[in-house]
Amino acid sequence: MGHPLFDFTNLTPAQRAELAIALWDSLPDDSTEPALTDRQRAELDRRIEAYRKDPRDGAPWDEVRARIRSAAKRRR
Repeated sequence: MGHPLFDFTNLTPAQRAELAIALWDSLPDDSTEPALTDRQRAELDRRIEAYRKDPRDGAPWDEVRARIRSAAKRRR
């Protein structure tokens, strides 16, 4: 991938996660999603199957994202 435009090595893991979320959220709604790798597709398939087996074992994305953001703020 080369050298990043920003040196994020001085950021904590929580800050890096927050940055990743902020970058993702900054994409326009009409952006084309990046293509999945075979490994990513297999992981998604595994998770879908796990959800089908027990839909209660999981959380909606909005809830997960809120937990990540909350954890990132507590670690500052």
